[in-house]
Amino acid sequence: MLLAVAASGQGVGYGDWQLHLPTSRPKQLADAGDRLYVATEYAFFVLNKSENTTQVLSRREGLSDVGVAALAYDSARQQTVVVYRNNNVDIIRRNGSVRNLNDILRKAIPGTREIFQVYINANRAYIAASFGIVELNLDKLEVSETYTNIGPNASQVRVYATTVGNGFIVAATSVGLLHARLSSNLLDYRNWTVRTPQLLQSNYDIYRSLATYAGNVYTVIEGGDLYRFDFSTGNWQILYGAYTFRVLRLRPSSTGLLIIDEPNGVRRYDRAGNFTQLISPAASGTNIQDAVRSKDGSYYIASYNDGLMQVFPGSTRAPERYTANGPETDKAFSVLADAHSNSVTIFTGGYSDRYNPLGRTQGFYEYKEGQWSNVTSARYPSTNSYPNPQEVSRGTRTPDGTLYVASYNNGLLEWKGPGQFRQFTSSTPGSPILNWGFPNTDRITDVAADEDGNVWVVNRHLRTGISGLLLFKPATSEWVRSPNFVGADNLDRIALDDNGFVWVSAARKANAGQRLGITVLDPATGNTRTFTTADGLPEGEIYDLVKDRDGNIWAATIKGVAVLYGSSGAFLPETVFQTPIVRRGEGSGFPVLFNEAVKAIAVDGGNRKWLGTDRGLWLFSDDAKEALLHFTMTNSPLPSNQIVDVEVNNKTGEVWVATNAGVVAYRGTATVTEGPPSCSKVFPNPVRPGFTGVVGISGVVNNALVKITDVAGHLVYSTKANGGTVEWNLNDSQGQRVRPGVYLVLTSDADGKNGCVSKVAVLSK
Repeated sequence: MLLAVAASGQGVGYGDWQLHLPTSRPKQLADAGDRLYVATEYAFFVLNKSENTTQVLSRREGLSDVGVAALAYDSARQQTVVVYRNNNVDIIRRNGSVRNLNDILRKAIPGTREIFQVYINANRAYIAASFGIVELNLDKLEVSETYTNIGPNASQVRVYATTVGNGFIVAATSVGLLHARLSSNLLDYRNWTVRTPQLLQSNYDIYRSLATYAGNVYTVIEGGDLYRFDFSTGNWQILYGAYTFRVLRLRPSSTGLLIIDEPNGVRRYDRAGNFTQLISPAASGTNIQDAVRSKDGSYYIASYNDGLMQVFPGSTRAPERYTANGPETDKAFSVLADAHSNSVTIFTGGYSDRYNPLGRTQGFYEYKEGQWSNVTSARYPSTNSYPNPQEVSRGTRTPDGTLYVASYNNGLLEWKGPGQFRQFTSSTPGSPILNWGFPNTDRITDVAADEDGNVWVVNRHLRTGISGLLLFKPATSEWVRSPNFVGADNLDRIALDDNGFVWVSAARKANAGQRLGITVLDPATGNTRTFTTADGLPEGEIYDLVKDRDGNIWAATIKGVAVLYGSSGAFLPETVFQTPIVRRGEGSGFPVLFNEAVKAIAVDGGNRKWLGTDRGLWLFSDDAKEALLHFTMTNSPLPSNQIVDVEVNNKTGEVWVATNAGVVAYRGTATVTEGPPSCSKVFPNPVRPGFTGVVGISGVVNNALVKITDVAGHLVYSTKANGGTVEWNLNDSQGQRVRPGVYLVLTSDADGKNGCVSKVAVLSK
């Protein structure tokens, strides 16, 4: 098996997004000669055949959207037509440039807007959709017409596929097979004629596939045979010999018509009328979705279960498999971003909003140095390499880099790599972990590591009178159970503050007599205090707890957020949570997202707050009194508005966002500088003409004072760094774009120390 090398892209610019979606489960192919475009369940990538390299395509490469529904290659103009699930359309030219056609996306169309197929004939592309047919002019790159009411009596029909042959356009629809002369007025339903094979005629919706081969039009039905249209009689002729089960696609090739039958592989119908089993499922994987013939006689197969494969019929050469680097699944329950190791780990399992196991065993995956590594039972089938705990919910890293993984069914996993692990469950000698009352219910909801390398573990077990808050000391393998308090058996999230205090939230599904809210524990004294709505919380149902860079404790609740300033005074009666009021930006005059369930909070290098909700991702100022950004599927590449978790890699400034449809990263403009400032990383530099983004200078002293001058020393702009990064939009203090030239960025702390100078070159045209 051959693993294609992922092509390395340019650095992600500030304010840019990068999609980290699975590239497995291919569904559609478009052969562009030396390139093969692959649309998968989640992602879109291109294979360079000669170099055996793959590149995931997204907005970084100029695409306009995510979620490809259909694609086709226009060989005459050497361009690829890409239609997204939301009806947006991109034309990818051979030089890599992209032309967007958003007419269908913007058009008000009643009902569903599902896309099924795009077919190219001459200078036209026909998009088959649930609302009819959209015709694109590929020379003018514009929408020519939309045919919506072409069924009997001007009824609207679902169109699953189209093809052209002998001067006719043929459509497979929900009312059967329609055809009309291309030269006629296709807007007039009276020019469309229903011609459906007699067999199973009562079920018109079974016709889903069409293709033109050797001048003839063919169709097929599930559980039936192949049919050819006789234009002289206007009837369909049955071609016995290719009984099918579930045909997903018909594709013409230079050697015959390919019949892609999901469970039965690929068969070919040739000019002589012969059917040949071209590729069996055993040779090309299972659950075949698409297949194309390459010029060298090999075939590229899109196997939903086994990925993209290249097979060589009639040869002893073994199949080759290609995959672009990425996570194995789109499942994401939580994110761990660790600046020290400069790595990001995604955990897939966990529990529902009311703590029912999700039934996931997809493990976790880690991003480091631009590559994903997946830790799953599929990659490590031996339990001696990986024990495959169920419902891996969250994780933490100790200062030495060891990863500790919480499993909602199988306890705590200490992970140093394949074969280098320890697992602690209720049956492990010396382990205080308690199960739910029967095996494989050792439910760990959260973990947190302190500066000494000890790991706090939250064990939800519902045994009244026994605390579920545990401390594990890896150096000695010693366990300590914290003092009990009301509700200590039914906890969820955990955060550690700068005083050594431990903050834990009650599970949102309370026990009898338990007060929902947050409890703080001082391990040194055993003292605890519980905060409820009587202590400033807007609501007792808590989704997340974090400590910000000033040592304050922030809580994400089912009704907005709250903050406790000065955690050192947590046990003083006057210390309570407060609800910030937005003073600037969206939501001004109201508490922060007061009417929304905030699922996650992350703090960046500038102490700003990133909030995840079911309405997208928000960025607020450090005190949350100003709404700075709001990202949704409409204005960003987010694959979903339902944010599951958010974390910031403070080394790079990347904001990692887990949604219920996959993971993306946003290049933020705030980092944390550890050690002496370097001022060495300027991106982009030089700044080329036409650049419209922001320039970032990272590595400066945290929260530096910044002055930007020209080489003559004239002040151009002044600002303050977000943590260890300066962002500059290339405007002067009057908001005017600066002239081409070299500019100096002078930074220092508030005392004028730890200064450094960076140079930025702005080029002319």
